[in-house]
Formats: sequence, structure tokens, C-alpha cells
Amino acid sequence: MIHTRTLKELWLFSLCFLTTIAFGQKEEVSFLFVGDVMQHDGQIDAAFNKKTASYEYDDGFKFVKPIIESYDIRIANLEVTHAGKPYKGYPQFSAPDELSKTLVNAGFNVILTSNNHSCDGRAKGVIRTLDVLDELGVKHTGTFRNQAERDENYPLMLEENGMKVAVLNYTYGTNGLSVAPPLIVNYIDSTLIKKDIARAQELNADYIICTMHWGTEYKPLPNKYQKTYEQICYRAGADMVIGGHPHVVQPVEKKTIDNEEKLTTWSLGNYVSNMKIRYTRGGVMIGATVEKEADKTTLKDVEHHLVYVLKKQEGPIRPYYILPDFNYNKYRPGFISSAETVKMNQFFADSRKLFSQYNKGEILEARIDETSEVGHRYKQYLTEYFSVRVTQDGAKWMDSEILGHYFHKTVDRAGNVLYLSGFYADQKMAAGHLRFLSDCGIIEPQLVKVSPTLISTVE
Repeated sequence: MIHTRTLKELWLFSLCFLTTIAFGQKEEVSFLFVGDVMQHDGQIDAAFNKKTASYEYDDGFKFVKPIIESYDIRIANLEVTHAGKPYKGYPQFSAPDELSKTLVNAGFNVILTSNNHSCDGRAKGVIRTLDVLDELGVKHTGTFRNQAERDENYPLMLEENGMKVAVLNYTYGTNGLSVAPPLIVNYIDSTLIKKDIARAQELNADYIICTMHWGTEYKPLPNKYQKTYEQICYRAGADMVIGGHPHVVQPVEKKTIDNEEKLTTWSLGNYVSNMKIRYTRGGVMIGATVEKEADKTTLKDVEHHLVYVLKKQEGPIRPYYILPDFNYNKYRPGFISSAETVKMNQFFADSRKLFSQYNKGEILEARIDETSEVGHRYKQYLTEYFSVRVTQDGAKWMDSEILGHYFHKTVDRAGNVLYLSGFYADQKMAAGHLRFLSDCGIIEPQLVKVSPTLISTVE
């Protein structure tokens, strides 16, 4: 049971927050878009924990989690199905359910399901993927069980900070596979897109985003098909067009159309995959802020975070780390091998060269400052920190709407799954956090010291 003091603090925080919303002059929403979330056979094998007979992905997302959580609406493309066992990778993906659970744990609150792999598991795959996402309570769009479900839930309408945002999702195709009615996969079609955007306008959307699965694989520049449908989206009333599928990064364009600022990202590349070809080893996270004032919505700042995928054996698990540009080896020598460092630097250099040549408008690169809050978190991950271990009902507390954001999950070198709360350089501060969790009703929390190789109890 939460003590009276804690309840009072939560009430005062809520009052201050609501007062800010009620009397604020401007309404602002920030977005984060990331590329293809994939599961090749190597990734599935690497995530399997023999000790628990489960799949563990959380550690792979820990370096991007603090970035993800800094945005309001965080959107990822799920380029696999959850068709159930046997799990398998390319060419027809069926990923463990734990993958989407980890996406939610990492902070994503919108999942896209319309892409060229939507039908990999046929009807069972489409339905079961939706079932898994519904059970997780995460918003999703792009595929539907029937027309009635689509009519009720599409466009996906999100309300954030007093602003109504419509998210639409389409794919160029599904690799020659299809599912029979009543199941629906959104395909790119000009008539359908125009109709859906008109519906978003009827629902009084302040901002309309089209997410498109399109383009030629492994090509760094958009093709004629992409350019044609981008213009169709904008002429119909879209404000932003965000693309994926080529498995490589393509340019980002901030431009003015009919006196309004628009944002096009031709391809976000891979967010996490087992692809090893030079330009496929990572992707880009696009952040954008939209402001509404006096019924006028304006695109403000746009930034990008380049990310590289590193697979590394850590005890019984081989996380596929999603890594922004940062000097990891400065704080954990050998974390990235010399050969892998060359590949990572090459990917970042290639992407920056492409962007410098073809990006349009003011699009800033966001890099991790070692002295920033995120930079300090990275140092803790790479060296050590104090935290609180929850020994009972850890998964339940992590799923809590009120306290869940305090928690993170990891696997130690013995294969034990641990639920931890808080990151502290100071042991006394961690002890204070332990008392807070005890006040919240958590039974027998333990103070622990966490390093890359050892998690030990602190007496």
C-alpha cells in the first residue's frame, strides 16, 4: 500500500502538471521514428536464455532507451510477425513475443504492422501479432482483423499535450503472400490514402503522418515510386511522410509546400537486424517537434540520431546493442573490438556523407554529450552503478502504469533475470530509493551494485 506521504507527493505533482497544461499558451508534441525492427535466425538464437527458457532483448535497447523516453510519441516498425513457434527468421519471420514486450519496455508507444513481411505467418500470423500487441496494451496500426475494426481504429488517432495526431501506415506489397478477407493489410494505393487522410481531417486531426513501407532495397536514394506517393500524400493533406524498407538510410528533407513546413524521411534504415553488408549495419532515429498555437500547427525542430548495431556475447546472452555515436571504449575498454570500431565509424561516416549531400532544410545531428544526463547514464552502464533489485513480482512492478518507468530489466552472467530500479552513482541515494520503493509496497527490495560483469548485493 502506498503511504499517505507518497500519495500526497503524487497528487501535488499531478496538480502542478495539470495547471501547466491548463494555462499554457502553446501546445507541443515531439515524435521519434525508428526503422525496421527485425529478427533473423542469429538474433533469435542469441536472445535465448537456456536458464529461463525465454528470450531476452532488453539489454540490447538500454543505450537508446533514455533517448526514446525523451519524446512524446515513439514509433517503431515491427517487420516480423508473432505467428508463434517455431520461431524463424528470413524469409518468413516469426519472432518471439518477448521482442514486442521489449519494444514497450524500451519506451515505444506506437507499433507499425504494415510492411512486406506482414503476411509471413499467413492469417495466423496477422491475427496473433495483433493479439500480442493488444495484450501488451500498446497502440498499433497497419493491419486489421476485419473492416469493422479498421473503420473503428483507423486512422490511428493519438491525443498528446492537447494535440490530435493521425498516424497512417501502408506497404508497397507483402512479398507475393496475401491473407484472405476479412483480414486487412494496408497497401499503398492513391485512392485509399486520399480517403484515409480525408477521414483524419473529419476527425479534426491537427497533424497527419503517413508512414510508408516502400523503396528499392539497398539503394541510398529514393526512387520514382517513392517520390510519386510522397506527393500524393502531401496533396491529400498529410503533414509528414516517414519511410522505411530499403534497409539502408536515405535522405531527410524539411521543405515548404503550399506555405507549410513538411518533413520527409525517405528511409530510416535498419533499427536492429543481423544484416552485415556495409550500409545495412544500422539506421537513423528521426526526432521532430510540432507546435500548435491558435489552431495553427507548425513543424519546429528536426534532429537525427545515427545508430549502429553491435552484437556482443555477454554471458549466456548475445545482445544486439543499438548504439548511438559515443566513445564506449573510453569507459569500458574493449567493449567494441577494433575491427567492429572500424565498421561502426564507417557506417557513421557513410551516413553523414549521404546526409551532407542530399538532406534538405535544417536537420541537426543529435550526439551524446558525455556531460549530459544521457551521457552519465552511458557511463554508468559501461562502468558501475547502484540500483535496487526487486526480488518479488518484478515483472508486475515493471508493467505498473505508475511505477513502471522506474524499472529496467537485465540478465546477469549466470542467466538470472533481474528487475532493477534506479541508477545511482551514490550508494546513499540508492538507499533512499530503496526506502521509496518500500513505501510503495514492494516487499524486501535489495540494494545492489551493478557492473558489466557482476551484480552483487550491498549490505
